[in-house]
Amino acid sequence: MEFGIFSNGFRPHTSASRTYDEDLYEIVLADELGFRDAWISEHHAEPVYVNKVDVLPVPEMLMCKAAGLTKQIRFGPAVRLLHLAHPVDVATLAAVADNMTGGRYMFGFGSGFPNPIFSRERGLSYEDRYPRMLESLDLVLKCWTTDEPFDWDGQYWQGKGITVLPKPLQQPHMPMAVATMTEDTLKMAGQRGYIMLSAGFDPAHVLRAKADVYAQAALAAGRAQPLRNVSVAKFIYLADSVQEAMDDLRPAVNLEMEYQRSRGLLKFVLAHYDVNGKDPQDVVFDDMVDLGIYALGDPDTVIEHLKRYYDESGGFGTLLLFCGKDWATREKRARSLRLFMEQVAPQLRDLKPDRVPEPVAA
Repeated sequence: MEFGIFSNGFRPHTSASRTYDEDLYEIVLADELGFRDAWISEHHAEPVYVNKVDVLPVPEMLMCKAAGLTKQIRFGPAVRLLHLAHPVDVATLAAVADNMTGGRYMFGFGSGFPNPIFSRERGLSYEDRYPRMLESLDLVLKCWTTDEPFDWDGQYWQGKGITVLPKPLQQPHMPMAVATMTEDTLKMAGQRGYIMLSAGFDPAHVLRAKADVYAQAALAAGRAQPLRNVSVAKFIYLADSVQEAMDDLRPAVNLEMEYQRSRGLLKFVLAHYDVNGKDPQDVVFDDMVDLGIYALGDPDTVIEHLKRYYDESGGFGTLLLFCGKDWATREKRARSLRLFMEQVAPQLRDLKPDRVPEPVAA
């Protein structure tokens, strides 16, 4: 198993500059500790966040700065919302980031949380976001791999005499990744060898079902050991006890949950969980811990939690730890990452997701 972080930013408003400095601190520390990957969320402005929460709408800019402060860690957006920007600009930004990071850039894409505000404020249709994303992907790939100017007259995107420079440093292009709930996209990702990203909210049985769709398609395309190409983010926090960990996180997590209730994300996250008859809007942090969404406490407790989730989900190749949160203090967050790499990671590193995926029902 490999390890990485998922910098899924949510920090109460100070200034964007200070928030980005906190994100950079965690990325640099992750690099020093030996984490392989740093996936960074693309978060756009929403009215609920104004003067309350900082956002990072262009994660590639943070990656380029981080590249100069780190040695080996790889970077990728999780995820680039392909349906929001013209594919020529998306392809150009990604190719520059690949060159600026010295070939440590990965291209994560998806349609993102289903909120119509992002499409409509750009004058785009929300209802067509998914097919618009797929057409964008085709055009982005052509931009990276075509030297001669070309025209594009698609259903959603148009362009004349398109030429994109620079080309990606990694040839024919950087590693690709997708976060999706859509079966057709899971199959496409498996067939093409894209990384499958799981955002960390999926219960084990849901992750297993998605991974089976992905892996079956990969095997049919001749790709061996596809589950090693699955990256799963989990909420993980190490302390001296479960109680200490919960006390450290409770204020910050409950604050974030207030915003996710108003955005509708909390209901979306809990759709596959049995909340014992509770209205999902009434769920609090302690309930989320009881549901197993958080792996908290001393190293032995966290190891047991993660091994159980790994077994029940059918296995995966990379475990990502959520970062970008104002949990407890900077010092305690850093201690948690160190404890993970020193005491937890060695107990997980030899796990190999080599099971044969179960056939997908027609």
